[in-house]
Amino acid sequence: MLRWGNVNVIQVSPGKYFYNLQSQSSVLHGTIDLNRKRYRILPLLTSSFILAFLLSIIVDKQTYEESLMEKEFLSMSTEVEENDVKDKEAKLADAKYLQETEDKKMAILRSADLDALAENKNKKLKVTQYKVKKNETLSDIARRFKVSAESIAGSSGINPEVSILPGQFLNIPNKQGLVYKLKKGDTLAKVADYYKVKIDDIYSENQLEDYDLFKSGQKVFLPGAIIPDTGPVWRIPVSSKVITSGWGTRSYPQYKFHMALDLRANYESVYAARKGKVTYSGWMGGYGNAIILTHDDSYQTLYAHNSKLFVKEGDYVSAGKVISRSGCTGYCFGPHLHFEVIKDGKNVNPTKIIKGFSYK
Repeated sequence: MLRWGNVNVIQVSPGKYFYNLQSQSSVLHGTIDLNRKRYRILPLLTSSFILAFLLSIIVDKQTYEESLMEKEFLSMSTEVEENDVKDKEAKLADAKYLQETEDKKMAILRSADLDALAENKNKKLKVTQYKVKKNETLSDIARRFKVSAESIAGSSGINPEVSILPGQFLNIPNKQGLVYKLKKGDTLAKVADYYKVKIDDIYSENQLEDYDLFKSGQKVFLPGAIIPDTGPVWRIPVSSKVITSGWGTRSYPQYKFHMALDLRANYESVYAARKGKVTYSGWMGGYGNAIILTHDDSYQTLYAHNSKLFVKEGDYVSAGKVISRSGCTGYCFGPHLHFEVIKDGKNVNPTKIIKGFSYK
């Protein structure tokens, strides 16, 4: 790939190039086949440079920054490099290849919830008392123990937004949920409703027999407890907030209903749209380097065509956490973020869930 500012030239096959440029208000794209007669008088490489140079004159150049958080995850990421053999295959994808990609995505989405349920039910509860070391953060510890920071905070009776201190002790369950200490006036029904847990699951997990006798100070584990959000639940996953291709029928690159948003993102940070668990991070055919997050309330989100991935499967992330760098991997012809919101296995229009997008 050749890139100058907002101009991208991608070789999709010998002698055949796709170009794409983004301005503040539009996207221009097309294909040049140097094997055709009228192009044979120009050497291949020279033609590409001339095309990119002429296009770059009429657009503004943009820069992007990578945070320290992104660099921390580089060694963990598993992805395909742009324009390598696998990526070129995806850019030339036929209908069969793209359908196989879609089938793989749906299988991952279906299995994510089932895996989480099985993991919580089959694993015997164990709570570790952990002493915080110097320079450790709650996120660091959560990542190491493969539970959410909220799960540790809730089990330890602390605010997840407050910094932890060296020497402080934390209660860390070995599965998602939290250890809850009953207070005066609590009823199990009230606690279960607040944390969105089934009462029968609480009795089963804690091997309780009497539905009525509970004492103040008694500890119970709430499996899969959902800790209520203290701030905004959703956020836009890219800084630009600009939609370049919206929800609905479109003709390019295929004539079909686009059940997603394409967002302006020129090799820059991509953020988790909501707190959740990374249930997929890697290559996904036509979607290129992709990430799927599973959230509370049966929501999932997909982030596709990334150039770099900074999280791995099993990680828990907070809303606004840097999870990847946008790019143009897979069936893609210009850098952007393909973003999907899924509810109960079905795509929903992200603009109905998240406010603040624009089309400018």
